[in-house]
Amino acid sequence: MNNFINNFVVGIDVSSKSSVITILMPGGETYGKKFNINNDLKGFTKLLTTLKEIEKEFSKRPEIFMESTGIYHLPIFNYFNKNNYRCYIINPIHTKNFSKQSIRKVKTDKIDSLRIAQLAQSPMFSINSVFNENTFLLKKLCREYDSLISNAAHYKKKVNSLLNLVFPKFNNIFSDPFSAVPLAILYNYPTYIEFLSASKSDVINLITSTVNHSTEWAEKRYNMLLNLAKEAELLKLEVDCLGTEMICFIDLLKAFKSAISNLKEKILEVYTLIPDFKENVDLLCSHPEVGQLSAISLLAEIGEIKNFSSAKKLVAFLGVDTSVSQSGSFTSTHNKLTKRGSNLARKILYNLAIASIKTLRNGVPANPVLLAYYKKLTQSKPKKVGICAVMHKLINHFFAILRDKKTFELRLSETHKKLYLESQLKVII
Repeated sequence: MNNFINNFVVGIDVSSKSSVITILMPGGETYGKKFNINNDLKGFTKLLTTLKEIEKEFSKRPEIFMESTGIYHLPIFNYFNKNNYRCYIINPIHTKNFSKQSIRKVKTDKIDSLRIAQLAQSPMFSINSVFNENTFLLKKLCREYDSLISNAAHYKKKVNSLLNLVFPKFNNIFSDPFSAVPLAILYNYPTYIEFLSASKSDVINLITSTVNHSTEWAEKRYNMLLNLAKEAELLKLEVDCLGTEMICFIDLLKAFKSAISNLKEKILEVYTLIPDFKENVDLLCSHPEVGQLSAISLLAEIGEIKNFSSAKKLVAFLGVDTSVSQSGSFTSTHNKLTKRGSNLARKILYNLAIASIKTLRNGVPANPVLLAYYKKLTQSKPKKVGICAVMHKLINHFFAILRDKKTFELRLSETHKKLYLESQLKVII
């Protein structure tokens, strides 16, 4: 049963600079006219005055509803929440589905604010989750961290591609072409032409001053690079104009590295300030192949585990459930993942699934149970289906860990069967 049918509800359609307000009385009748406010102190005070008048006249405190809109809803949510008004964040999927009940296809800011208020008072509506501002901000930090890593990887590919022209086979000299020494060399001598024009002593001094290597090691690397530069000279590659591009890419990589380091430091600081969050991170890290940052990012996307009554609901929330298409006697057998949830959460789950079915260098499986499960599935199904099934298993594991507040324990199927039979015997006795 909806708890807001007999309440005053405020539907707010939030945009970057302004918001549209619709207030519904108990029973669904509009209170006054829809109006606009700016997303600043003056606008919030205007809405607060209206809500105070309603409270004084009807002795009822309005409930405030708005969609999740990236970061734009945060100021208005924070202001009214701290003024002791109950504020609720609605998933845009709910409002979009609710708006489909109308025959006419009309979309304006005023209509959207009305739909939000009407959804709040609809009999089938219920608030299943509680918005936590700290968790939301942590989620934003984690998403930016992942975005920076992806962008850095993109420019690393550009550098590797450009090296084929400006300094062929340069990557063969260093195991990691993006470590301090090779980046320093490329930044000072971005093409083979500039390397050939440099003195041997300058290059060796650059290498030894960048990282504490011996002169013999630096001289050996110099001779190898010199041979490559002479070979490139015989190819007669015109690369004069590409040196500037290489320097720009390296500057960007340095900036990304610094930003990634700062964001990581902030994430590790913020997550410890959220109650129970650190405990949940430690619990997830007890699962094989789950690292600290993966656990923090995944938990930030999930939020409170209490919002989910079963693992199936968590699977649907993360968009790892398959779509269903059935009509009459037809049932589709080619269904894809809904992918309605967080892209970052699915990315983490996919990487964890791949890591769980791998074999370590010593030949020992990272997770023998999931590897056996994957191999059994792929005997009759495609590998992608097997990986998705492993992702399902991981979600079930994580849900049980967070629900029961117990560290992960790797059990073979025979152990599970034995424990189940023992529990059944205890019930009979």
